[in-house]
Amino acid sequence: MKRLAAVLLASLLVLSGCATLSEEECLTADWFSIGFEDGANGYPSNRIGAHREACAKHGVTPDLRQYQDGHEEGLISFCTARNGFSRARNGYQYTGICPPSLEPEFLDGYQAGREIYAVTSEISGLRSEQRSNENELSQSQRRLNEMEAVLFSESLSEEERRSTYNEITRLRERQGELRSRNQQLIRDIADAEARLRMLEDRFSYF
Repeated sequence: MKRLAAVLLASLLVLSGCATLSEEECLTADWFSIGFEDGANGYPSNRIGAHREACAKHGVTPDLRQYQDGHEEGLISFCTARNGFSRARNGYQYTGICPPSLEPEFLDGYQAGREIYAVTSEISGLRSEQRSNENELSQSQRRLNEMEAVLFSESLSEEERRSTYNEITRLRERQGELRSRNQQLIRDIADAEARLRMLEDRFSYF
């Protein structure tokens, strides 16, 4: 417990989220704490290689044993079902970092989170397509209004009038396709949102 308290107090001195350490961090490094932070954040133990490279220029060599001990303890806080769920639903890709004794529990949460992430990503993609269609509809309507305004202009030749009419026809057909697709997207989004609610209810214990 005393060691863990020291880890928490030292956490402000360790990794800032980058793959390397600053000169001050290297010179004042608590390698147990750095290992703990890396493990608790889901980094593999070979991350020490990046730290070794960063600190070599400052004449500092990491304490591998201390780092590995800290990393193992950090994994205890990382490899939980709740954390697996939280990480997975935000897109985290698991790479097998958890030890065999902790992995089953982590994967229970991870697999549930991946299900939610998949449906959330599906909804995001559908909504993105819907917005794109709406933008195209808006642009094509402006173009259609412009072309309809000049269709019967006396300055147009017969060939220009025919070309304008064909373009108007094409735009209207495209608008019909976009509106039809958007109606399907509305149904697909509603279906996906219903599936998402079911999953969130199903996995609410995480």
